Amino acid sequence: MSEQQLLPFGSLNLKPEILDILKEDGFEYMSPVQEKSIPLLLKKKNILALAPTGTGKTLSYALPILNDLENDGHVQAVIISPTVALLDQIKSVFSEFTDKLGFPKDAIKAVYSNSDFNRAKPVVLLITPNMYKPCLSHYPINELKRVIIDEGDMVVFDGFKDALVSLKKPRDNMMISFFSASLNVQDIKRVKSLFNISNVVDVRDVITNNSVAHHLVNIRNQSKGNALSIFLKEKNSFKTIAFVSSKEELLKLDEELKALGLHHLLLHGGMDKRDIKKILDSFRKDEEPLLLASDYVSRGLDIPDVETIISIDLPSDTQYYFHRAGRAGRFSAPGDSYVFYSDDDEESIKQVKDLQRRGTSFDSYTISQNTLKKSKGSYTFRNLGKKDRAESEKLQKQIRHAVNENKSRKVKPGYKKKVSRAVDLVKLKHRKKIVMTNIARSGGNVQDYHEEKRRSTKKK
Repeated sequence: MSEQQLLPFGSLNLKPEILDILKEDGFEYMSPVQEKSIPLLLKKKNILALAPTGTGKTLSYALPILNDLENDGHVQAVIISPTVALLDQIKSVFSEFTDKLGFPKDAIKAVYSNSDFNRAKPVVLLITPNMYKPCLSHYPINELKRVIIDEGDMVVFDGFKDALVSLKKPRDNMMISFFSASLNVQDIKRVKSLFNISNVVDVRDVITNNSVAHHLVNIRNQSKGNALSIFLKEKNSFKTIAFVSSKEELLKLDEELKALGLHHLLLHGGMDKRDIKKILDSFRKDEEPLLLASDYVSRGLDIPDVETIISIDLPSDTQYYFHRAGRAGRFSAPGDSYVFYSDDDEESIKQVKDLQRRGTSFDSYTISQNTLKKSKGSYTFRNLGKKDRAESEKLQKQIRHAVNENKSRKVKPGYKKKVSRAVDLVKLKHRKKIVMTNIARSGGNVQDYHEEKRRSTKKK
C-alpha cells in the first residue's frame, strides 16, 4: 500500500503538540489499523482491533489516550499486556510523547511485581495480568477512563477472564478495547460479548504481509546447531532471530552453539526482567547478529531491521508461525522466514502441510556437504509415513516371494544357504535403490556411485 493511499496523521482531531511530535519522529501517514481505530477511540468507542504484527497497533491506542490525558496524578488509563518485554516497549512509546508534553517521569508506570509500588502518582498504568488485583488495591481508579488489552488473545484466554469482568464493574462508562493479531470467529464473538464491544476493526486481509518470503530448509542428517551454523555462514544475514518451541530444546541448542563457537544472544520468558531488557537492548543495538529465542519474542515486540527469521522447529499452534514470521517484514520491509525440517520428522512435515493449506507458499533449500543449496521449482512433500510403510511391506513381500521360489518339499543339500542368498539379494537390491534415490535427491551423480563400486570390486 503506497503512501498516497494512506491518510496523514494531520487529518485526525489530535492536539497540535501531539501532531508536532509525530512529525518530528517521522510519522506522517497512518497504517490501516491506525486509520480505522484512532477515530473510533477518539469518539470514546470500545473497539476490537485485529491486525497483523508490525502494523502499528500500539500507536493506535496510545494516541487517543495521550490526546485526553491530564497531568493530575490520577490513573486515567490501564494497559494490560502478557509480557514484561512488551510492557517495556509500550512504555517507551508513551514516554516519547509524555517527556515532550511536560509530564513527570513517573507519569507512565510499568508494574511488574509488588516491589514496583512506590509513592508515584501515575496517570497511565502498564501491567501484566497477574498484577491486576494488586494494582487496583494500591492505586485509586476513580478517574479511570480507558482499559486497553494488548495481545488480547494471550491475556483473555489464559485464565484472566474473571479479573477483566470485575474490572468493568466500577464504572459502566469505562472504555475497554481489545487489540490482537489473531482471533478465530468464535473467539471474536466471545470478546464482543464479554466487553460489550460493537465496533470491530479487522484489517488482517487488507494488510496481509506479502513482503515476507517463506522457505523450507531440509537439514537432513545434520544436528540443529550444525545446520544453523552452516545456514548463517551461507546466508550471512545482518540480523536473525532463531525460534525454538520448547525451553528444554532452546537451552540444548544454546549449549550446542556455544560448543561450536557461534556467538549469539539467548532469550526466553523465564528470565529475569532486567536480563530480558538487557538482551533486547543489545540485539536492537546490533551488538550480536543472532538472537536465539522462545515464542516469548514472537508477540508484539518491535525489533527493527530483522531480516531473517528461522523456525528451528514449528510451534504446536501453527498460528504462532505467522507471529514469528512477522518479526521480519515490519511495516512492509522485506524479510525471509525459514523453517528447518528433516525427512524423518513426520510431525514437522504435517505442520508445514497445514501452513501450505492455509495459503503459505514455500520454496525449498537443502543443507548438503556443508553448503546450502536451493532446489529447483516448487517443492511437494512425499507422503513419508505411508510411503515408508509401503516400502517396508514391499520388501517383506519380495523376501517371502524369494523364499517361496526356492522352497522344496525335499530338503536338499545347501537348501538353507540357497534361501539365505536369495533373501540377501532382495535386501541388496532394496538398499541399492535407497542409495540411488538419496544420491539423486542430494544433487549427486549416480555414475560416481557405480565408479566407486567398480573400484572396490577390483581391490577384492
